[in-house]
Amino acid sequence: MAGSDSSFRMLKILDRFQGIISRLGVDYKTLRRILHVKLLMDSRRAPVILSSSNRKKEEQDKNLFVSSLWLYGLIGLVLTPFVFWSDPEYLMPMSILSAILMFLIMSSMISDFSSVLLDVRDRSILMTKPIDGRTVGLARSIHAGIYLLLLTGALSAGSLVVGLIKHGVLFFLIYILELILMNMLILVSTSLVYLLLLKYWDGEKLKDLINYVQIGLSATLAIGYQFVIRSFDLIDFHLVFKPAWWQILLPPVWFAAPYEWLFGEGSRWLAVLSLLAVFVPIVFMIVYVRYIPSFEQHLEKLAHSEAGKGRERGRLDRFLAKMVCGSRTEQACFRLSASMLKNEREFKLKVYPTLGLSVLLPYLFFVSTIRNSSLAEISQGSSYYVLHSMLIMIITVVMMLKFSGKPKAFWLFGAAPMQGMNPLYKGALKAFAIKMFVPLFIVNAIVFLIVFGTRIMPDILIILLTGLVLIPLSAKAILRNPPFSQAFNMAQQKDGWWVLLFFFVIGGLCGLHYASSTIPYGMLAYILALLVANGLAWAKLYK
Repeated sequence: MAGSDSSFRMLKILDRFQGIISRLGVDYKTLRRILHVKLLMDSRRAPVILSSSNRKKEEQDKNLFVSSLWLYGLIGLVLTPFVFWSDPEYLMPMSILSAILMFLIMSSMISDFSSVLLDVRDRSILMTKPIDGRTVGLARSIHAGIYLLLLTGALSAGSLVVGLIKHGVLFFLIYILELILMNMLILVSTSLVYLLLLKYWDGEKLKDLINYVQIGLSATLAIGYQFVIRSFDLIDFHLVFKPAWWQILLPPVWFAAPYEWLFGEGSRWLAVLSLLAVFVPIVFMIVYVRYIPSFEQHLEKLAHSEAGKGRERGRLDRFLAKMVCGSRTEQACFRLSASMLKNEREFKLKVYPTLGLSVLLPYLFFVSTIRNSSLAEISQGSSYYVLHSMLIMIITVVMMLKFSGKPKAFWLFGAAPMQGMNPLYKGALKAFAIKMFVPLFIVNAIVFLIVFGTRIMPDILIILLTGLVLIPLSAKAILRNPPFSQAFNMAQQKDGWWVLLFFFVIGGLCGLHYASSTIPYGMLAYILALLVANGLAWAKLYK
């Protein structure tokens, strides 16, 4: 009962804050009982249909999110140099550290834990009982907050140890306090954004708008990085902090300011930024607690579906299916998959922010380059290789293809007269390639052609063919269950190491692309090789 034991420890810690929680007007005993059930369900939530037989019995009470935290611990090791080198100048390294941490936590909050905040499945049980909305809403927020804290603890474990050894106990305690405030700010600000959306919109428009806001938040985070770096000027080979009013809008600089204020060169501006790090999360939390009942009331809108209203008839999907699929079974699977990718709510919640970010990634490299070069100089260079960074979307989507909001409907494929699941695999992968990857790639390719000119046409073709061949190859490696056969839950966190591996694969392919450009007819040969690889991969892997 490892899962229930760890849940019990979390509740034991929560008991220490019983007095504070009760003063918020919340029934603590009820809140604790709701949380206990939610955490127990997380540990026992098993993938359905085919996966249920593959999951070992001893794993069924284990929370797979908790057991996959070691991966985040490894990722968090990249933060330790910033703590080690943050003496005597604390502001710059700790600003970058805070920016990386906030980006990772906020990305997880948007893609993985938004479904916890917006979960309406328990309303039919809880809201028919004499339980007030504030208790239910706070239980939901604490549920998401527990996972955020576990994630943050794993990410920052290495840097906390280095901070304790290198800078002492006070640095360590400030670091822990800031991690708590950082989590509070991320959780509450995300909840308040959802509250605004829930208040003014409803129906399918609200659900679509939530997706768009998530994409926008991801983009804002990525762009915010650039402003953190721009807070410093390089003078005599030293990065010097230059105070400016817009730094008030940069939370990573707030969370770095206390270190410089207390251990380095203090100033009034640093004191202001330090106070923002403390008071803004607390004020946001007070506002959120005040409006939790409204949040619960408006959350009811998500429970109502307008399925089928105003939907397109799918004529384009039917045409595309005939163009790229051989058998009628595969065509039907293509159309179903295209519809799932477009309309599956939880899939969009988890994947669309990453899609938006992968489209923006090439331009983020440009922002850094433009600081030192003009656009004319860049157009003569070879910065177009950064277009490879778009390929990261492939691993994210392929990993998520096996999940569905209604996995029990998968029994239809078992009952249908299909000789195997290969048509479903091919239909789903082709739907992703045609409906998502290629259109997004073309948008970025057009911008790059405008900037760099038609001389990069062969390079664009190489990157496109590389992406297309990676889709079936990555699916063969990681898509162990048929598409849409498993329920969305925390279990997918254990596949996160594939993303890390994929970075190295993309880097290697980018290197191969560059190497082909250095020899006569190398790119032509590489294009022909990629065409053959695509033909073999798409035809043979799911034959």
